[in-house]
This record gives sequence, C-alpha cells and structure tokens, in this order.
Amino acid sequence: MVDGGNLMDKKMFTTGVAVVGGGVAGVAAAVAAARAGTDVYLIERYGFLGGTATGGLVARFQPGPDVGKHPVIRGIYKEICERLGEYDALHGSLFDPEMLKYVALDLCEEADVHLLLHSLVYGVDVKNGAVKALRFYTKQGPRTLTAKTYVDATGDGDVSALSGADFQVGRASDGLQQPMTLVFQLGNINMKSFKSADWNHLNRVFEREVKILASRRRIFFFTWRAGTLGFVMTHVAGLDSLDVEDITRAEVDARRQALNIYQFFRRHVPGCEQCVMDTAAQIGIRESRRVMGDYVLTREDVLNARKFEDSIGCSTSWIDVHNPDGRGVLHELVVNDDWFEIPLRAVVVKGIKNLLVAGRCISTTHEAQGAIREMPTCIMIGQGAGIAAALAVERETPVRDLKIKILQKELTSQGVWLRTS
Repeated sequence: MVDGGNLMDKKMFTTGVAVVGGGVAGVAAAVAAARAGTDVYLIERYGFLGGTATGGLVARFQPGPDVGKHPVIRGIYKEICERLGEYDALHGSLFDPEMLKYVALDLCEEADVHLLLHSLVYGVDVKNGAVKALRFYTKQGPRTLTAKTYVDATGDGDVSALSGADFQVGRASDGLQQPMTLVFQLGNINMKSFKSADWNHLNRVFEREVKILASRRRIFFFTWRAGTLGFVMTHVAGLDSLDVEDITRAEVDARRQALNIYQFFRRHVPGCEQCVMDTAAQIGIRESRRVMGDYVLTREDVLNARKFEDSIGCSTSWIDVHNPDGRGVLHELVVNDDWFEIPLRAVVVKGIKNLLVAGRCISTTHEAQGAIREMPTCIMIGQGAGIAAALAVERETPVRDLKIKILQKELTSQGVWLRTS
C-alpha cells in the first residue's frame, strides 16, 4: 500500500460567502460579495475563470437593446467591458476570451477574493434546512469549506442538486433540453480571398458533403483576431447534459461535426486552404437544471416586461430557445423600449436558508430560461446574488429575510441600474 502522506490530510477552509463556479456569473457574485465587505472563496473546477465565455469560446455579449438610449445592464458587466477595452480586446459585441480570463482574475484579485482553482465540489452537507459545508476534490485529496452563505454559480445547479433542492430539467411536455453546441474557430484565413467566395454555390456543396445537423445552421462570424472566424454550427440534440454517457457522446459527436466543417472549408472555401482549427475546452450547454426558488420567472414575465418590488436587476435579453428536437429557434422580444426584472425570490433556493443560485440555473420556466441565460444577464444576476449573500452574512439573517431596500441600495452603490435608482 502506498502511503499517501499529506495527500489524505483533511484541511478545512472557512469563509463568509462561498461561490461555486468561476464563470462570469460566479465571478460577478464573488467580486460583488467581497466589495460588500465579506470574506469570499470562489471554487472553480478549471484552471482559469470565465466559464463558457472563455473555455467555451462563446465570445460575444448579447445584452439586449438599450432603453431610452441607455443600457439597462451596468455594474460589473460595464466594468468588464471597460477593462476588455483597455486590453484592446472588445470590438462591438465581440471580445477576446483569452483577455477575459485576465479581466476576471484582475477583478477577483483586486477584491481580495480567495480563489481555489482545480477544485470540484462533490458533496454538500445540509442540516436543519441550511447548507453547512461543501466537500470538494483537489490534487491533495478531499477538502472541506464552510461558509455562512453559499452561491451556486455552476450553471448546472450542481450544488443545489447535491443539497436536495427541487429543480426542473427541459421543456414541460417531454423534459427534452435545448441542443448543445461546441464552438470552434478557424484561423490563418486569407480574408481577401474568403470574401470573394460564391456562397450560393458553396451552400449547395455544403448540403451535399457535410451530412450533419450543422448543415441547417451555417453560422460563423468574424472575430476580434485578424484572419479568424468563429463558428456556432455544431448541434447535438436529444441528449441529457446531466448524464455522463450522453455528455460524452455529445462531446464526441460535436467534435466530429467540427472536424467535418473544418475539412469542408479547407477543401472548398477560398482563403481557407491553410486554415487551422481551435475547439472550445468543452461543449456549450444551453440548458440543464433550473433550480426552483421562492418564485419562478415565466415567459409572460419576460415578454410583458414585468417589474418586481424585490428586483435585483433589469434586462432586455430576448427569449432564445433552440428547439430540443433539433430544428429551428424560437425568438421572442421584450416589449419595445422596456425591460423585465429579476426578483430576489428567483435566486433564493426554495427550502434552504442560505443558498442562492446565479446564472442560467436560476428559477425559471423552460422558455424564460432562454432569455436569462445570455452572459450580460448572468453577470447582472451574479452581482445581485453576491451582494445578497454578503448582506445575509453581515446581518446574520437568512437571505429571504433581507430588507429589499437595503439590498437595492448596495446594488446601486455598486453601479447596478434599478428602476428605483
């Protein structure tokens, strides 16, 4: 038997707020909580921050239209955009995901957020309706973190599920989830030759040679880098993103699709004869768990621009639901020159005193989730959840018992725009 030595030593971390998941929602939650005066730990399974925006190469912000010629999502999202601009890494809505990793690190380090990278949560201790501790794996073996308030920003609602919280998956009729997409890039393209391509001809060749679902979604875009295109053309439908065998199959299928598309471009598209491919670290998941909170945001709330007294932020993101059957996309817009709001009750996990969710796994219906999953809205939700978590620690009260005016005052002090500001 090999003596593991220190590898099996138990080490306990203790903090005020624990955030799990270092995507853009988790970063916003951790930074906002720290700025509100609370000690914060951020646990992330990868060795970098940014989640889908960086590791997933989803390098385009879609904040929704302005209202009265002003953006409604501000706060940390605005800071992120400004800092990307300082790195010359933001051009319109497109950004450089590599530079976003540094922006996220800068924000966390400046706020004194304690980072635990390469750490995967596998267990949650719950007692008397409250989370008591997180258990997570590291290269040194299992570790434990205790906090007063917790924020689940895993995207998939992993912490909430491990806590025994209620959740829903997929559309109401059959439980099917939106398709998954592996984003990839093609670089070293001669753009002058590329722009001379005859796409009427190439589309017919593509339909004949690339016999995959992606053939119905010829979506590519110019990126922040010269000679590089980003692709959102792969589609894997009918699989469960929470099932290990299904997600493995999705990764394999999507990478095969990406390879086929890459080979097509090298063979047939002018300027792409010597192009090179770079795929995301993992497949992009549009939808998995939706953790049930004290309120469930609905399609009608979004489309009718509903306002809430316990609002933690505003958004004009449109509903964007990719058909779980694999064909077609539902787009529905918010009322013109208006916005909908995210209530605190939609991020407070039902039945648990000290757990919030942030990002795409908050409490919504299948349709409403298609609006709140856009990254700027996720950042706004993360900031609201982080501040609420910090105030709950400061005031030694369950999150749902916070006085909303005090929470909203801190939100506005951190640059968040609210209807009441």
